[in-house]
Amino acid sequence: MKITIARLRSGTNYKEPLHDIMDSFYELYKRYMEENTQHTYGVYNFGWGFANRKKLDDIPDSDVIIIPSENEFTQHIKNFVDPRHKARSDEMVHQIGQHLSDKHVMIWRSDRADNEELYRNKTFKDQPIGKFSILVEMDIPGNIHGMKYHFITENYPAKLDETRDIDFVYWGTDKRKTTENVDSGDPRHKVFKQIYKEKKLSSYWIGKFSNIERNMKINRMVHILPYLTSGKGTLCFNWMSETATTSRYHEALACGLIPFVWHNYDINNSIVGDPWQRVSSVEELYEKYEELNTAKGDLWGQKIFEIEEEYKKHVLKSKDEYYELFKSRLDKLLEI
Repeated sequence: MKITIARLRSGTNYKEPLHDIMDSFYELYKRYMEENTQHTYGVYNFGWGFANRKKLDDIPDSDVIIIPSENEFTQHIKNFVDPRHKARSDEMVHQIGQHLSDKHVMIWRSDRADNEELYRNKTFKDQPIGKFSILVEMDIPGNIHGMKYHFITENYPAKLDETRDIDFVYWGTDKRKTTENVDSGDPRHKVFKQIYKEKKLSSYWIGKFSNIERNMKINRMVHILPYLTSGKGTLCFNWMSETATTSRYHEALACGLIPFVWHNYDINNSIVGDPWQRVSSVEELYEKYEELNTAKGDLWGQKIFEIEEEYKKHVLKSKDEYYELFKSRLDKLLEI
């Protein structure tokens, strides 16, 4: 087959981990290409260690178009992105869409809102797509983003013996709106507002939020690590599925942050190792911090050690194991 990886919006020049949200997928796919020479490989708006090519020449004769997708849904929320940037990328997306009627489009998904309905009815509206499949981060047991734990700990190991002066760190967005520009029902914007307004915890905000003055725009992981490794804890949320897990849990543990989880996050406890981590209100979160701050000895250090050991024992896999699971799933999807 000819397989082309295509970035629809922002371009990517992939060199190494910790520079892209989708780096877990990219790192595994890079090895897949090296070991599976029976296929040929193309790129659009993507480069492997060189400038991303925004040329369509690999699209028309490809059998499979792989679209890495971490936040396509935000393109369809009113005023979430700069309209000028969206107009330019929409024009190129439309050109790609003209070639998809006989293609297998495969989405590599790192946000549950980026689904088949979104791509068929909004992104490629009125443009037919041949086959459609999705490789979801959770298709890999424990979540493909366990790779991020390896990336961070191998390059920037957390120093748990250093003083951490930020109670709560959050990086990302608040998922307040849907693509229909109505309230999503996701609680995190209310949770964040309460933490921010009440100031019972020192906090640091990285990303894009409602009613919060952020400390820093969202940036590459390598650039925000100094702030994450200065914190004590964070909160993990999911939306659209109570069984879902996210990359934040893996990133937090790698940075020495206690990954508190909101309400029914990972309701099956596929990665959450200690019921103590689970909170259902901001007040309950405050109580956890009060417990950490008033306990004799280093309870924070003890908790992060216990949670991380449980994670290493029952969740984390080696990079080779992640690759074999990724390869198996990718090969199965390619056979559709």
